[in-house]
Amino acid sequence: MHGNFLLGAGAVLGALALAGVLARLLGQSVIPAYILMGIALRGVALDEHLVEVLATLGVVLLLFFMGLEFSLGALLRNRRRIVRDGSVDLLVCFPPGLIAGLLLGWGWTAGLLLGGALYVSSSAIIAKATIEMRRSANPETESALGVLVFEDLAMALFLAMISGAVLVDQPDAGRVVVGMGRAMLFCGVVTAAAVFGRRLLERAFDVESDELFLLLVSAVLLLLSWAAISAGLSEAIGAFLAGLMLSETEHRERVQRMFLPLEGLFAAVFFLSFGLSVNPRALAEVWPVALGLAVLGAAAKVGAGWWIGRLSGHPRRAALSLGLTLVPRGEFSVLLAGIAAAAGLTRVSTTIAGAVLALSLLGTAGMRYAPEISRRAFPRRTPTLAERGFMPDLAMHGPPPAGPREERRRAGEKEAPAPPWLHSD
Repeated sequence: MHGNFLLGAGAVLGALALAGVLARLLGQSVIPAYILMGIALRGVALDEHLVEVLATLGVVLLLFFMGLEFSLGALLRNRRRIVRDGSVDLLVCFPPGLIAGLLLGWGWTAGLLLGGALYVSSSAIIAKATIEMRRSANPETESALGVLVFEDLAMALFLAMISGAVLVDQPDAGRVVVGMGRAMLFCGVVTAAAVFGRRLLERAFDVESDELFLLLVSAVLLLLSWAAISAGLSEAIGAFLAGLMLSETEHRERVQRMFLPLEGLFAAVFFLSFGLSVNPRALAEVWPVALGLAVLGAAAKVGAGWWIGRLSGHPRRAALSLGLTLVPRGEFSVLLAGIAAAAGLTRVSTTIAGAVLALSLLGTAGMRYAPEISRRAFPRRTPTLAERGFMPDLAMHGPPPAGPREERRRAGEKEAPAPPWLHSD
C-alpha cells in the first residue's frame, strides 16, 4: 500500500517537474504547462484520491499567499487610484464574458462564471513574469499592481457570492440571497478580526520555534478553510482571509519564507488536477468557441489597460504595455472552471479551460514582447525644425550682421595671433 502511494506521488511530481522544465525552455509560464500535463496524463492510472487531496492543499495555499500580498493600510492610502483603475477594468472586461455566455444560450449562471473567468488576470503569472523580466521599475507596473489588487478583492467577493448561488442543492432566489448574506457576513467577521485583533494575533503567533510556528499557522489556515466550507463557501475564501489576517502582522515575511516552497509544490498539483478533469475530446469540440473567447478577452484587457494608462498619465507606449501585461489568465479562472464543473456545467468548464490555456500562452508571449510591440505601434517621430530650435522669421532676414573680426576674415586679412597666455597645453 505504501509502495503504491510513493510510486503515485513520485510519478505526479516527476511529471510536473518535466512540464516545468519544458515551459522554462520555451520561455512560457509554468501554469499552462501543468494544465497540459494533466490533460496528457488523463488516461494514465493515477491515485485520484491522492491527487484530489494534494490539489485541495494547492488551492488553499495559493489563495493563502494571495491574501498575504494584501496590505489594508496600503490599500486605504491608494484607494482612489485603485478604485478608479479597477472600476475601469471591471467595466470593460467583465461584460464581454457575461454577454457571450448569454448569447451562447448557456444561461445566467454560466454567463456569470464565464464573465468572471475572462475578467480576472493571473496575479501569479504577471508577478512572476514581471520579476523575471526585471520590469518592476517600469511606469506601468504600479498601475498593473493596483488593478490586480482590485481584481483579487473583487474575485474574492465574487467567489463568495457565486459559491452561495451555485454550490447549493436546488438553488432558488431565497437560498441565493441567504447564501450571499452568509458569505458576506463570514468575510466581514474575519476581516474585522484582522483589523481590530492585530495585537492579539501578533502575540498568538510570536513563537520562536519554526516548527511550532509552521504548525500553528497551518492549523489556523486549514481551520478557516473548513469554516468557509461549513458556511457554504469555497475553501479558497477561508484561505484568502487567513492570509489577509496574517498580512497585517509583523509575522508576514516569516510566513512567506516558510510556506513559499509548499505553495509552489501543491499549487502545481492543483493545476495538474484541473488538467486531469478536462476531457480532450470535449476540448476539441469547443476549441473554436474557446479561442474566440480568448481573443475577446485579450482585446478587452488591452483596451482596459490602454484606458487606465492614459488616465494615469502614462505615455502611449507604457499604456499599451500595461494592456499587454494584463492579458494572462490563470488561477482564479481555473477556480471558476472548477465551480462550473461542480455545478454540472461541463461544457462551460471545458470552454473556460481552453480559453485560459490560450490566454496564458498568449499573455506570456505578449508580456515578453511588449516593449517591441509598443515601439512598433508607436515609433518615435523625427522632431521638426521648430522643435530643434529653428526660427523661420530670423531665417527670412538672412544671417546676423558680421562683426569687425568677421569682416576682416571675409576680406582676407590676417588675424593677429592670440596672446601666449591664451594657449592651452
